[in-house]
Amino acid sequence: MIKNTLIILLIVVSSGLKAQIRVDKFDLTIETELSDTLQKIYEKFLNEDVQKVSIVKLKKKYDHTAYYHFLKNKKFYQRRKKWIKAKSYEGSIIKFGKRYKMKHLDSMVFHERFEGIQKEFIQSEFILDSAETRMAFSEMFNGAKNEIMDMCYIPRHAVVFYNAKGKITGIYEICFECSNVKIGIVGIRMFARYSPYIKSLFEKYDEELKKK
Repeated sequence: MIKNTLIILLIVVSSGLKAQIRVDKFDLTIETELSDTLQKIYEKFLNEDVQKVSIVKLKKKYDHTAYYHFLKNKKFYQRRKKWIKAKSYEGSIIKFGKRYKMKHLDSMVFHERFEGIQKEFIQSEFILDSAETRMAFSEMFNGAKNEIMDMCYIPRHAVVFYNAKGKITGIYEICFECSNVKIGIVGIRMFARYSPYIKSLFEKYDEELKKK
């Protein structure tokens, strides 16, 4: 009877505990509801592959009226492709890699590999300080997987991660209109997430982003 009571008590206590992501470089502990696998992937990434973080505004999709007028004057397919590439991106600036094989550990949480981003579609950028970075991390990596909401998914903002060599190692791409985000680190996944703190950073640094 005592043994059974202790087992029940342990289950209740353990169910109330949240997992933690420890980021030593930024002296930060994030309480999270993420799965153990995803928690470990994010913890490894934040500790080994992130030295600085920026917020970026993305270029808008091309104006369809302008595109119609362009088509009236330009007939060659290659020029059309060049015009579109210079003025738009197809819903996301994230580059997708090959699909994971099911035996791969990351395939439990990611379908495609993360291959980088299309940097030419970054319109402006602002580097965050360490305090802002910690707050942003806490918001981005503290939640369980949420179902994708009714979406337009037209991302205009993102958080970009850099390693010590200045190479882009990941992105947290956001559509504030439908509250869906797409994250690219070792792999890519999309989910619903409100990002009020990150949104407040774009409002705070709006003038600085306009100058870039």
